[in-house]
Amino acid sequence: MRAKWLLTLTLLAASNHVAACQRIIQITLAFADGSAELDRVQLNRLAEWVDRADALYAIYESAGVEAGATVKVPGRTSEDAMRLARMRADNTTHALKGLFPVPIEVEQFAHGYRERKSADLVANDFAAIQLYPNLKTSKLPGCNPGRPDGLER
Repeated sequence: MRAKWLLTLTLLAASNHVAACQRIIQITLAFADGSAELDRVQLNRLAEWVDRADALYAIYESAGVEAGATVKVPGRTSEDAMRLARMRADNTTHALKGLFPVPIEVEQFAHGYRERKSADLVANDFAAIQLYPNLKTSKLPGCNPGRPDGLER
């Protein structure tokens, strides 16, 4: 039994170390209440971000788009909020794929939030984009500085 716990703790520690080493490039775009369209300012900001991100790493493995919408708005149901969040995720993904210099796989997530997280009107009306670089093709130090290649054993 003691060995089982020790193995579990070792696996948890190892997985935490790997997760802590992962590098993610992220941007968050705010939407006006009820809107799912990216305006010119958002598209310009996204284009500049993509250009900077492209210069940071040679290859990106994938991307994620997470979008949200607030339910607690007069006349909006949970289904309305989820539909709006999905539209935001779809529109943001479409814009990202159009601006990214090479084809990239994008995973989408949409959330309806019951209440606003703060007094800020757009606190839950967002789309966050995460890019996951391929660290094997970068010239950054690895996660394990004790090894010459920086890789885990």
